[in-house]
Amino acid sequence: MTYTLRKVTFSGERPEGAGVALSWDDLPVGRVIRLAGVDSNIDANVMELLLDPLSETGPAVVTYAATEGASVSELVESILCELEILAIGLFPAWLPEGERLSGPGGGGVAAVRILATRLASSAHHFGPFLADLAARAIQHRGPLVPGQRGPTGRSFPAESRAAGLARVIASTFGRESAALVVYVPERLTSHGETVLVAGCEWLAYRSGMGIWLVGPELHRVETLYLEVPAAVRRLAKEMTAPPLTPTAGAPPIAGRPHAGSVVEQSMEAALAECAWAHGRTWNQTYQSKDPLFVVVRTDLMWVQEKCVVELDGPEHETLAQMERDRIRDRHLERDGFTVLRFTNQQVMDDPGAILRHIEEFLRGRRLGMNEGAG
Repeated sequence: MTYTLRKVTFSGERPEGAGVALSWDDLPVGRVIRLAGVDSNIDANVMELLLDPLSETGPAVVTYAATEGASVSELVESILCELEILAIGLFPAWLPEGERLSGPGGGGVAAVRILATRLASSAHHFGPFLADLAARAIQHRGPLVPGQRGPTGRSFPAESRAAGLARVIASTFGRESAALVVYVPERLTSHGETVLVAGCEWLAYRSGMGIWLVGPELHRVETLYLEVPAAVRRLAKEMTAPPLTPTAGAPPIAGRPHAGSVVEQSMEAALAECAWAHGRTWNQTYQSKDPLFVVVRTDLMWVQEKCVVELDGPEHETLAQMERDRIRDRHLERDGFTVLRFTNQQVMDDPGAILRHIEEFLRGRRLGMNEGAG
């Protein structure tokens, strides 16, 4: 179940001189702020619920769990490396026509460089950096797993990488700007806090991204207070706390399988070979006819046939998540949808059986639609 927070209000007393934001769209880019008003031990869950799906007009938002750095240069380098891995995983969403190219061979690399250079000439991208990033991406098609590094490329100054990656992330989601939610580590030393704030300020200035810090209180950083809806706070407390590893994460891209999901990528590869699977769409948001129900994001949907397919990982086995799934499915069914749920393990162990199940349902639904039209 996804809760979308469109308005941002303040809880408690607002410190003198603190800025005011009326919505996610109003949160600043190009500088560093701290988002407070959330219980620190559920920050990651709250932000996941509030930022998925993204606001339709705000910046593209990605996340990063920081660790204490010894120096500003070390911190900046670690963030830029993770953003590059993220950008490689998001390919070809940020390069039109890039999906037509396949294989890491010399021909594919040369062709993708040409596409990237053409895009850079018509947009605000740095051509050599974008061409190099595209070449690295096509050499590693498919999602990168945590801890895995993509192919290395040319060495560019940190300033060029920061600005280039911000543009790539923004364009991936069709936005004018991007923001990075940084989860602040607990028990930072005084030196670690100085390094974190200075590194984030450098990154905001050089990249133009908004850097939104979440977690323990920090000095010398402007703070905005968020009043989190009670329903979101309750759900966040029930959710299993995600592991905060120093990797960059991004929400799904509407119309595509999640770049970081091996299961969704595998399912799409199988569906692409099936003529009957036409009309499918990945990771689309849906607003129920019930005005009191929240916006939801479905894994896979056939809109005309009113079929929703959900691929459930281990987190769906908890009692709290099963109850949320039940409520969500009930609302979709009231709007005429049928929800088919499969576990990730089922998809990976016997994809043929999953495809046959979906095909049988879609053919039956289409037959009924045709008879009704007749």
